[in-house]
Amino acid sequence: MRTRSLSYLAVAAFAVTSAGCPNESYRIKHNELMALSQQPPETRSSRIRVVQSLGDQDTPPEPAPRVRGGVGVVVVAPIWIGGTPHRHNHVARGPANQHSHGGGIPHGGNAAQANKESAKAALIIGAIVATTLAFTEGVRYDGYVAVDPMHPVHLWGPNGEYTWMPLAEVTPEVAAWADHGALRRYEGPWQPLGRRPLDRQGFTYSLLLGSAEIALIGDDPKPGFLGHMQIGYFPLHQLGIQGDMAWGWGNDDLGNTIFDGRYSLELDVLPLDAGIFHAGGYGQIGLAYRSDDGIQHSDQDTLFGVGALGQLELTTRLALTLRAGQTWVHEESLSELTFGVSIY
Repeated sequence: MRTRSLSYLAVAAFAVTSAGCPNESYRIKHNELMALSQQPPETRSSRIRVVQSLGDQDTPPEPAPRVRGGVGVVVVAPIWIGGTPHRHNHVARGPANQHSHGGGIPHGGNAAQANKESAKAALIIGAIVATTLAFTEGVRYDGYVAVDPMHPVHLWGPNGEYTWMPLAEVTPEVAAWADHGALRRYEGPWQPLGRRPLDRQGFTYSLLLGSAEIALIGDDPKPGFLGHMQIGYFPLHQLGIQGDMAWGWGNDDLGNTIFDGRYSLELDVLPLDAGIFHAGGYGQIGLAYRSDDGIQHSDQDTLFGVGALGQLELTTRLALTLRAGQTWVHEESLSELTFGVSIY
């Protein structure tokens, strides 16, 4: 693995770790605001879909007064000035299988050991990213809450305009204007009603570690280590496409290092949902780059892989993933078993 690739991974890790932790604001998407505005003011607060915000997201420029539970519902028609909803002057503005040998692979020296050390560094960076995402995207609340009808809702317009008003006072016109809204947990009575089930739709990141057979040149495969780092997109909850970077290594009978870097495009299909348990399979095609310090040799080859996937749902955006499969590469059929986290 080249130093430039490690630099890109380090930059990505820094960007992810700078995203921030879950805060006290809970975003209401535009479509949810529109649906709420169509409901009676006194009942619309009984079940609201929210997603917890990260870092400084959805922090209003001014606080709203806390609402005590049990107060009556008071609806005051909003005043419109210049197309932006205002309420009682509580307004602020903000910004908005053919083999080739050589192929650019270095010969001689300790190429396999050097590639192994680079892969270890990449997996450490990948573990930092996975841990950070697990404690941000994975832990953040994505589900339903119940609040008092007069709970303040903070609203942002399409050009960064801002206002707030009680949830009961949000009219269809206000909801149509707002890009999104936010509820703050400490500004009134707050009752979580439960998270949504696992939802894979959207971007995903996985880190899986375990063991695999490593193909030796001129000898039977040996057991060794294998790690996967995957980045992809699920257009549907059950269907995803991922870029898979896998690094494996082992030793021959004399203790020499054999390294196998596998880079492939993967299709995941997970149609089975049984409560918190999910299952399916995968198929992949790509290239593998192998180096063997014992005989000072490097080569590259196409790879094909298939296998089974199992998941244990932890939150709406976080799951434990078990992967068992078979890869055909370097004129061998190699088995693998890895386990780790997937964040959506």
